Amino acid sequence: MAKFLRESKLNKALTDRTIFYESHVRRFWSSVRYVEDEKLICSALERRMRMIKI
Repeated sequence: MAKFLRESKLNKALTDRTIFYESHVRRFWSSVRYVEDEKLICSALERRMRMIKI
């Protein structure tokens, strides 16, 4: 199982040490909206619209 995880795309998600700042997360969620017909989460960050397809 460990070999599978090391070789899979999940490895980066499980081992990545990206720093998340609370202020960035709060800013993202303060302007978020959900577009149900397209199944998108949209938020404006640094004057750019960010979209997450779910």
